[in-house]
Amino acid sequence: MSSNFNKVWVATIASSVGDGVQMAALPLLAIHLTSDPLLIGAVGAIGMLPWFLFGLPAGALVDRWNRKKVMLRADLVRLVVLALLTVAVLTDQASILLLIVAGFVLGCGDIFFDIAAQAVMPVVASGERELIRANSRISAAQINGEQLAGPPLGGALFSLSHSLPFLGNAISYLVSAVYVGSLKGDFGNAPAEEPTRKNLRAEVAEGLRWLLRHRVLRALAGTAAVGNLVFTAKMALLVLLARNHLGLGEIGYGLLLSSTAVGAFLGSFLSSSISKRIQVGSMRCVGMSVEGLAVVGLGLTRSPWVAGAMMAVIGFSMSVQIVIVGSLRQRLAPPEIRGRVLSASRLISLAGAPFGGVLGGYLAGEFGLSTPFVIGGLLMVLVALATLPALSNRSIREAAEEASAPAPEQDAALK
Repeated sequence: MSSNFNKVWVATIASSVGDGVQMAALPLLAIHLTSDPLLIGAVGAIGMLPWFLFGLPAGALVDRWNRKKVMLRADLVRLVVLALLTVAVLTDQASILLLIVAGFVLGCGDIFFDIAAQAVMPVVASGERELIRANSRISAAQINGEQLAGPPLGGALFSLSHSLPFLGNAISYLVSAVYVGSLKGDFGNAPAEEPTRKNLRAEVAEGLRWLLRHRVLRALAGTAAVGNLVFTAKMALLVLLARNHLGLGEIGYGLLLSSTAVGAFLGSFLSSSISKRIQVGSMRCVGMSVEGLAVVGLGLTRSPWVAGAMMAVIGFSMSVQIVIVGSLRQRLAPPEIRGRVLSASRLISLAGAPFGGVLGGYLAGEFGLSTPFVIGGLLMVLVALATLPALSNRSIREAAEEASAPAPEQDAALK
């Protein structure tokens, strides 16, 4: 791996641990400030709102600007927000409104950093195999920080002092900014002329149209939307499943969640080896089908041990698909519009998430708690099979060859 990738990797480790700390600390602080479940829920959900509001224009702006500077400025903005939040907590000036505003700004910073970081990955890790290995290490760092190490650390720090988790997260963004700032090379992608506001809309539309016209990436975004619909429904109802079907208390529910993180952590490490043995099309179909069947099994079992195993399988399958399919997206999107294509793909992928909890709750109320798990899991299997022609190994191979072919003007110049 290149030194530039190692710097991005260290930055990811630092910020992911900080994000995991914050993930545990924000709800704890919210509960300390209010008992209103609506306000507490707003604090937890506000971080996703910027994706739906600004995801597409953020992708266009990332394509205009120097992507290294975008990552650096996103880190610095989040550092300032968390420093101010730390001071507010220390001086007893924190409020629910402040938490909501801070969560929204932090979510905006996440958008720009994530899109820019995804766009630079093919630059710091060249070649298909190296890119998959790089994404595998990045995914492992994120899972370890956000799901395994960060949350318990955040809870422990909060028990010592309510301000410590936010100070720790601020420091994590400082570390990330230092390593991002030390990246060497040209990460600019600026247009020849200063774009106008009208052109921004045109650029957003260009990236979206390019994605929707690309058979492989369009199908991948659609299948991801279905996957997120089922995932959100599953997570919304999991606490009821743990209590009513599995007989688990709070500790058991926490362990059930942890089993997903363990499976995902293993999947991120093994994804590079899996990619050498299974082509992307086959992996996507098998992976989505296995994940769907595990969701069905989760809804039907009454054994906590079987449920834990199903959650681990779901986490493993999701992680492998995220790494390998994510690497494919990065390779297929042209460098000059990569930010727009990735942000449009992310937005479409997230489109199913807001409806999952509501739809799952309706099905559970009308037909029983197991119903949304069974229907959702079988839907994933059907979608995996239905999209196989668009996402076959042959289709993906042809798309990769087309993406790697020189542009007509470049080809003419070579001749």
